[in-house]
Amino acid sequence: TGHTALVDWLVLLVDASASIDTHEYRLQHQAYVNVLQDPGIALLLDGTRIAVVEFATLPEVVVDWTDDPGQAGRTYAGHSRRVEGPGPASTTGIARALGLALDMLEGKAGRRVIDISGDGPDNVDWIAAVWSQRDRAREMRIEINGLAIPTPEEPTLDVYYAEHVITGFLEISREHADFERSLLMKLHIEIAGLPPE
Repeated sequence: TGHTALVDWLVLLVDASASIDTHEYRLQHQAYVNVLQDPGIALLLDGTRIAVVEFATLPEVVVDWTDDPGQAGRTYAGHSRRVEGPGPASTTGIARALGLALDMLEGKAGRRVIDISGDGPDNVDWIAAVWSQRDRAREMRIEINGLAIPTPEEPTLDVYYAEHVITGFLEISREHADFERSLLMKLHIEIAGLPPE
């Protein structure tokens, strides 16, 4: 086929740490499920292989590589997160999540994108660990785009993401309830370079 995928490999990194309460997690989880099953996104992701990784203290692959966004959405719909409440396993390990995503993308050909969303800074490793993963992404020519959800506890999270996490662009979701719209917008810009019509 003469069709070229706009993105060849896409890893969705989803913050599932305890700073995201059960209600917020449900909204966010449902947003990813809905967006992956969105017909417009399905067209954009034609030929793209997608994986979904949730992260708290450690990252976990919840949807392994698939070239069917709808299937990825259905698989993700059936997943419930392991973290139930605050505790030692419920912190936000951004560096480790990026590290796993980069490992998954290593050696893959074409345009590779990591898409990370979250509502808190890394509180597992030093900031240098986040930087070193970002540097590694730059060396590997892998884009890291972010969707930051600033909260009353972390009002400047967008600045943190811009300065420490991403290599590409940042979308900001001011409200968890607004998350799905922001995610849809972000994926459109990320993949096609344009917001949805």
